[in-house]
Amino acid sequence: MQIVPAILEKTPQDFKRQIDRLRPYFNYFQIDVADGLFVPNKTLIIEKIISSLITTDSRLVFDFHLMVKNYEEEIKKLVSFKKRVNLKNVFVHYSLFPKYLVLKSRYRFITIGLVINPEDQISDLEQKYDLKSIDVLQIMSVKPGFQGQPFIPKTLNKIERLRKLGYRNKIYLDGGINEKTLPIILKKKYQPDVLCVGGFLTKNTNLENKLRVFKKNYG
Repeated sequence: MQIVPAILEKTPQDFKRQIDRLRPYFNYFQIDVADGLFVPNKTLIIEKIISSLITTDSRLVFDFHLMVKNYEEEIKKLVSFKKRVNLKNVFVHYSLFPKYLVLKSRYRFITIGLVINPEDQISDLEQKYDLKSIDVLQIMSVKPGFQGQPFIPKTLNKIERLRKLGYRNKIYLDGGINEKTLPIILKKKYQPDVLCVGGFLTKNTNLENKLRVFKKNYG
């Protein structure tokens, strides 16, 4: 399992501060983008995020989690900036019912994944898409929008369901991951490949101590 900090900020100053304080420990980040429409929260826009990133270490790698209604407009922006940042995955919410294969074909130079909200059912996902065609999936273990929301343990069952259906690509887990919920995740037979960790890393001042706690639980 890989730990990836999830960054959700509203100002360029706060965004850059989080990247600067975390990059001594991580080189891979997930950036949350919220429009205030699809979710109640609103974050820094992509143009300002990119402006902040180009002044950081060029070796850093980024995912973008698009919590926005007009996801294709945001994907176009990211594609236009691709030469300026190391872009790995772009995640779009399944509940918006994107034409996934069309997106994959249209934006071949990036990897597009789907996000499964707590209320979304794997059975519905399976009926709408060929699971093998989905390059990467992200399961929300909290209600999307704000950091610090309560962890929903039953969302972990979706990982087992996906694996038993034959899904072999990477599964990310996002939301409410901390020193109390990590042991719950690790007890499961079927575990995510990547943990997207937000407030546990971004809202704590004693970062080194928190990372030691995580590694103690993580083994």
